[in-house]
Amino acid sequence: MIEKYLQIQDGISEFIGRIIAWLAIVLILTLVYEVVSRYFFNSPTIWSHELSSMIFGAFAILSGSYTLKHLGHVRSDVIYLLFPSKLQRLCDVLVYTIGIFVLVIFLVQAIEFAQKSWMLKEVSARSIWQPPLYYIKSIIPIAVILLILQSFAELVRAVLGFLNVSYVDPRHSEAISEDEHV
Repeated sequence: MIEKYLQIQDGISEFIGRIIAWLAIVLILTLVYEVVSRYFFNSPTIWSHELSSMIFGAFAILSGSYTLKHLGHVRSDVIYLLFPSKLQRLCDVLVYTIGIFVLVIFLVQAIEFAQKSWMLKEVSARSIWQPPLYYIKSIIPIAVILLILQSFAELVRAVLGFLNVSYVDPRHSEAISEDEHV
């Protein structure tokens, strides 16, 4: 049951991450188009800079759950690695619990932020193009929800490790013993 939950959640984060990776190509193509238009045809666009900022923002925030699934966020291991396994797991439990609490607060704020943008039909004032901002601002709560879900999966792993419960971690496809908890 727990393994199935972890497998589903990891699958969601992996799927989102692989889709979001394509935004990097869209971003590069947008910037290449701008450079070619500006320097070869002397015809700069009014939308490229702002669109590339929006694409990068979506890329950065939506990749959070994928990065967490792969344990790719920056963390200081200097002291952590000196701790015994049980204390490492306890630290993980505390960090993920506090992190989820903070993310829930952030989610409430992000929802209000997006709702206000939709109510105002907010557009950007940074360029003459004036694209709508409510679409991009709606991505923020979605990304926070994805990060909360993956954080909860990591919390489950940390609790299982702390309690020395053996389970099959979908990331490794083999049983995790009490000495190997990630």
